[in-house]
This record gives sequence, C-alpha cells and structure tokens, in this order.
Amino acid sequence: MKRIAAAFALVLSASAQAGDLSSVGNLTQEQFRRLSEDLGAAVSYKGVTPATPLGIVGFDIGVVATTTDIRNSSVFALAGAGGKSDIQTAKLHIYKGLVAGLDLGGFIGVTNGVSGEIYGVDLRYAFLDDTLTTPAFGVRASGTMTNGLGAVDVSTLGLDFLLSKRFAVATPYAGIGVVRVMSEPGVGGLQEENFTKGRGFVGLNVNLAVINVAFEAEKMGDNTSLSAKLGWRF
Repeated sequence: MKRIAAAFALVLSASAQAGDLSSVGNLTQEQFRRLSEDLGAAVSYKGVTPATPLGIVGFDIGVVATTTDIRNSSVFALAGAGGKSDIQTAKLHIYKGLVAGLDLGGFIGVTNGVSGEIYGVDLRYAFLDDTLTTPAFGVRASGTMTNGLGAVDVSTLGLDFLLSKRFAVATPYAGIGVVRVMSEPGVGGLQEENFTKGRGFVGLNVNLAVINVAFEAEKMGDNTSLSAKLGWRF
C-alpha cells in the first residue's frame, strides 16, 4: 500500500525523480528483451473497472495508481535508469457508457521509476449485463503508447475477457487475456522486440455514491501489478 500511495502522490507532484533510460545502447539484445518485458507489464492497459456496462448516461472517472514489480533491476541500471525494484504509474482515467453494452475508455498518465508519459484507449462490450440472476460478462480491446522513455518507445495491444457480479455497493471482478508488446530501442545495434504475454487479474469495485474506489491485482508474465483507483462512477 505504501508504493500505491506514492504513485497517488505522483499525480499531485509533477517533479518526481526518475531515470531516463539514456544508456539503452549498453544492453545486449537479450537484456533489451528483459527490459522490454518489465516495461510492457508496467505500461499495458489496466482498466481497474468491472465488466458491468455503464449505460448511455454513465461515467467512470478516477485517478489510478499502479505499482509494477521489476524482475530485471540490474538491466535497468545498465540502461541508465538506476537499479529499480518497481515502476509506478499514475493516470487520469475516464470511461463513458455508450449504447448496446459498449463502453469507451481512455487515460493519460506519467511514470515514476523511469521518466515518461503513457496514453491509452479501450473499448469494452458486455455480452451479458449484471442482473439479479446473471453476472456481467464482456470483452475489452485496448492499446497503449509511451513518450519520453529515453530512446525507447513501448506500445501494447490487449484483448481481455472480464466477468463481474454486483453485490449491493461491492462488485468483485476477474479477467484473463493476452497483451502484445512492441518495444523499439531507438539506438543502433539493437532490434525491436515484439512478443505476447498472457495475463490474469482480479479486482473489487466499491461504489459509495459520493465516491468510488477500486483495487486490482494483475499477473502478466513474471510481473505483478497492483492498482488502486479513486473517483466517481455513476
């Protein structure tokens, strides 16, 4: 929870200290692949929201903080970002309900641990709505891109299936999917790394009318991400 709180503080302070991956050219191809796996896990789309559709007048607005553990700390040090144990991201995230079970979402965010910005969009479709007798079940397509990670550019494409069930103010949810990571080194001597990782996640959304909070834990490859959201859902 301390790392999640630190990521929230990052939203309020634009002057977070971070490495800039300025020495990516020092890496071997295998090391760049490992760096890309950690970065891909950190910047991939994390919805932190249940499968229940919002409806045509619905909104879900919040600040999301995520901390992702780093499996290759020594590689980050070689790349110029220092020996990191995690990457924190903080995002302003907005969902808008559309017609026929569709929701459109997007975010803008920043990172702490490696300096940069993240942008993402997603489109969700609920095959089933959340009722007294059935859970909500849907599919989500998403994409993210980065800017300012030194010479490195990382983008992701994701496809996930989500299941959730509302119980009064609390809605637990879970999902599985795949993420395609595309990582460009931006320096000579290294080739682009493109790979696909599976992931699974569980979460809990609590809507208290005046405020909405949500928590999510994700496992993507060898990386674990913990997210928390604070905002409004109506």
